[in-house]
Amino acid sequence: MVTTTKTKEWYLRYPLEDPMHKTALCEIKDEKDFLPENSSVFQPVTARVAAALSMSAADEKLLKENLRALGFGDIVTLAYGEGDRDKIGMCIASRVTGDQLQIAVVLRGTCGEEWYSNFEIGYSAEHSGFARAADFAELRLADYVFTRAICIQPRFFITGYSRGGAVANILAKRLCDRYGLDFVSAYTFAAPSTTISRRTNRYSSIFNIVRGEDFFTRVPLESWGYTKYGKTISLSDHGDMIANYRKLTGEDYIGFTRQRLVDNFLCTMQGLAPNVHAYYRRRRQVGERQLSMYEFLTCVADMLSQHMDDAVADVFFSAMFSDYAELISFLSSGADLAEIVSSAAAVPRCSVADSHSPAAYMASLELFLPQ
Repeated sequence: MVTTTKTKEWYLRYPLEDPMHKTALCEIKDEKDFLPENSSVFQPVTARVAAALSMSAADEKLLKENLRALGFGDIVTLAYGEGDRDKIGMCIASRVTGDQLQIAVVLRGTCGEEWYSNFEIGYSAEHSGFARAADFAELRLADYVFTRAICIQPRFFITGYSRGGAVANILAKRLCDRYGLDFVSAYTFAAPSTTISRRTNRYSSIFNIVRGEDFFTRVPLESWGYTKYGKTISLSDHGDMIANYRKLTGEDYIGFTRQRLVDNFLCTMQGLAPNVHAYYRRRRQVGERQLSMYEFLTCVADMLSQHMDDAVADVFFSAMFSDYAELISFLSSGADLAEIVSSAAAVPRCSVADSHSPAAYMASLELFLPQ
């Protein structure tokens, strides 16, 4: 007997840059639903869906449209105003499949004041800025579950990009601890490291998808003991990403093409701050000021959150002649520093930003997971 299976299709749209001037359509096909039966086995179709959702989270309307296209309803968005450093923009939605309640949580990347939180590493077992945002997300999710999952064991689908990926990583770990690995499927993209825990591998239903050329995925430093919960999957060295990026965006890729460039810079960072204590306490002369790496990166947060003033601009230009010169050179590579400082964009285009961009990840993902 020949059995025919109807192929499922989903059409999801995601932005290629921020602000969202360009979008791309992602066509996803599979014979089964995109949520895997075994959450601890990596599923390409789940990764594609998670990528489109997490990268569309920058636009509340677009994200809601994508969730509806996947059959989700009862959609709630939270903290989607100007970013609060201790919160995170998030979207919760649910659907019923058979006798199962499935709850999706999509966490947005950095917005506004949240940049300051990204640099607040702290001294605890988890990155303190991301952990506080995860506290917020966990409480809001608990409220949602309490009113909808009465006498039902829900199943969670968690995803996020960049800062959203880091918070998703911590949130998914907490959900695994509470509900068990079988009830949590988490796929993060471009996530920074989150924890110094030595028991990260046991969270086998969390998949962290990174590019080795993406600086943000490799801080806080591994030499400081930082890693991520779950399994990390690298998209590096899979075909001609540059050609795919150009095909996708119509523009040339100006990001890093060799992981070694990032490796070398991480060694420079290690020299400037060999541990977290030095990150906060070891000060270096910058013009007329003495700044620790944390204090210097707070100035970077001023720029990225568009709180630039003459004092912050002076720090950047003075840093070119300080021990932080290599840090400034790396962060501004691919662009002119004066243009970055004066840019109206929250994240000016440069090599670091291009390597971390949604377009770079989608270009790499299409090569890593061909349809």
